[in-house]
Amino acid sequence: MKQIILMLSGLVILNSCEKNDATQKNVENRKPDTLAIDRNLRNQIAEAENVDYCYMNVLAKDSVFLSYKIIDGNVSGKLKYKNFEKDSNSGDITGKVSGDTLKVNYKFASEGTTSEREIYFLQDSGVLLEGIGKYAESNSSRSVYESPKAINFTKGQRFAPADCKMIADKLK
Repeated sequence: MKQIILMLSGLVILNSCEKNDATQKNVENRKPDTLAIDRNLRNQIAEAENVDYCYMNVLAKDSVFLSYKIIDGNVSGKLKYKNFEKDSNSGDITGKVSGDTLKVNYKFASEGTTSEREIYFLQDSGVLLEGIGKYAESNSSRSVYESPKAINFTKGQRFAPADCKMIADKLK
């Protein structure tokens, strides 16, 4: 009886080794996985000319809509924060691409006042993460980050890709 169990165990081990070898051969013939590509290359923001990029975030009854184009590393577009039972705002963004980060100036109108603030968006695995950081105090109507290196992208809003036709309607 022991001999039969040992023989069956040996066959199972040999069979599993053959499967692993076959799996290894299939892996060699497969196209490379994009996740295996160097992180610096994978997280570069695409810079196709005249292509609309559209993103949105919905959290409960609050929504944010973002649409932009990149031309020669320059970003231009629209952003709208539509808040339920709070002040909403909408306006234009302009800025630059820096590796995997959009660094934009958001000029918006809210409650009859025009303001500006700096916003960074980090591209990570196909989504944009809004940076949260302390703004420097100033007498101007433009707010800028006190320390860009201290921006936290894990606490901000997470923007998922969205249909540009729908986003264009929401940005009107």
